[in-house]
Amino acid sequence: MTTCDENRRLGLAINEEIWNGRRFDKIADYFTEDFVADYSPRVIRRGHQGIEEMVQAAHATFDGFREEVHRAVADEHNVVLHFTISGTQVRDWGPVPATHAEVRYDEIVIMEIREGKVFHQVGVADNLLALQQLGVIADPAGFATRSRSRE
Repeated sequence: MTTCDENRRLGLAINEEIWNGRRFDKIADYFTEDFVADYSPRVIRRGHQGIEEMVQAAHATFDGFREEVHRAVADEHNVVLHFTISGTQVRDWGPVPATHAEVRYDEIVIMEIREGKVFHQVGVADNLLALQQLGVIADPAGFATRSRSRE
């Protein structure tokens, strides 16, 4: 198996076991101790505890939280995942009070790999679409409704 294949498998395992399965016992297998998740300027998390906090917060905020991977691309040093996040907002999401509305929006994450583990991650989420689906931002063209219903 090539390094590219191993990195792709690592990204998919992180998605399924950590984010969807909340297998916190696997964090040390997949992430370095000096791991940094950089979602500047809003969120920067560090270390194994930071990963667990991100996952716990996502599941607490969005009932039925799930990430569905559409594409995983890897090279010798990186893995990129494109996935859709879905769930029902039951707690405050940053400054947004709980709406009890369903969301379905995309995110792209780039993970940098060192010695078989992720040491750095950046992500870009379509928060505009999520905020439209939650009713926080107007959706005059109806994108939020169409996006939520896509399968």
